[in-house]
Amino acid sequence: MRKLSVLVVIFALGLIVSGCETEIVKYCRIIYDGNGGTSDNRPVDNTNYTAGQKAVVLQNTYNKTGSIFKHWNTHWLDSGTSYDPGDELEVTDSYFIHLYAIWE
Repeated sequence: MRKLSVLVVIFALGLIVSGCETEIVKYCRIIYDGNGGTSDNRPVDNTNYTAGQKAVVLQNTYNKTGSIFKHWNTHWLDSGTSYDPGDELEVTDSYFIHLYAIWE
């Protein structure tokens, strides 16, 4: 979290406000990608998280013909961090965390 000092000058009213502090908060969203799977009701997490918060990983609602859902992963080739539905994920200081469905 960063703080930004702001100097506000409103000439029409002759009003000067200085020394106000505005807090800038960076939010993170979690995006669930079917990674080849399809769904009429894909998992969506509409929460705006901040760094350090915990998110609960959602259930899979994607389907992929001839495949079984294995888990979620931060890399589409299953080379990142894996999460099962219901696991806690610690949110980082980024704008988006992508979780990809991994199939077997």
